[in-house]
Amino acid sequence: MVTNNTIRDRNAIQSLARGLNILELCAKSPRPLTLTEIANRAQLTKTTAQRFLNTLCALGYLRREENKSYVLAARVLSLAYSFMHTSSLVTMAKPFLDELSAQLDKTVNLAVLEDVHTLILYRKEVRKFMKYDLGPGSKLPCYAGSLGKAMLAGLNDKALKARLNKIEFYPITPKTVSSKQALWNEIREIRKRGYSICDQELSLDMYSIGVPLLDRQGQVVAAINASMEFSFKDNPKLEALIGQLLEKGKMISYNLGYNGPYPVYPL
Repeated sequence: MVTNNTIRDRNAIQSLARGLNILELCAKSPRPLTLTEIANRAQLTKTTAQRFLNTLCALGYLRREENKSYVLAARVLSLAYSFMHTSSLVTMAKPFLDELSAQLDKTVNLAVLEDVHTLILYRKEVRKFMKYDLGPGSKLPCYAGSLGKAMLAGLNDKALKARLNKIEFYPITPKTVSSKQALWNEIREIRKRGYSICDQELSLDMYSIGVPLLDRQGQVVAAINASMEFSFKDNPKLEALIGQLLEKGKMISYNLGYNGPYPVYPL
């Protein structure tokens, strides 16, 4: 771990080392850390530690919980997306997703929420719908796809409102959701039915369904989806597909330590 005394090279930037030290402290802690704990462990004053924390939160590397403690945020993952193939979440979920893709003959994805973006962790591609390649480390606007909306629905209303206020809406296709109110209304529907829908919002050729992944605290920490041709939304097999997707979401969530009813969202 980097400490205040570790970096002695006069060409090194001490403030950067201190910021990275705080990230390491949060990464290694089995629970969220308070400002006082971080300041003490990093050997900083509370005022200095707070400035580092504010900066790291603003950049999306840390997240401040409601109890004023701090945890790593999803953006940390984007710094090392090549490692994601062997991360515990991907390693655990991959067999379920590969099996689901084979069962459905559809493209499936695993993602986390990074600020106002969806960060792809794993993709099993059957058909390419976008003009560009997607894979681990790829980002999509959270408001336009089923993955992002499935995870936004897991935020409480206060956190959701703050997140929506940061989104700059732009039309990817003519069917892309275009306002905070429209997205808010859609998220309320997602919470009721338990899964999200992307109807030609990222590509006019694509329709997708997303479901949440919950951890042992019942928090939505990721999402999976299945992408298909937009015409499949009228296929009588769609209901069975949604059932299979929900079943895999439940199985992965249970492997993450969750043991409650599934799917479940705050109402």
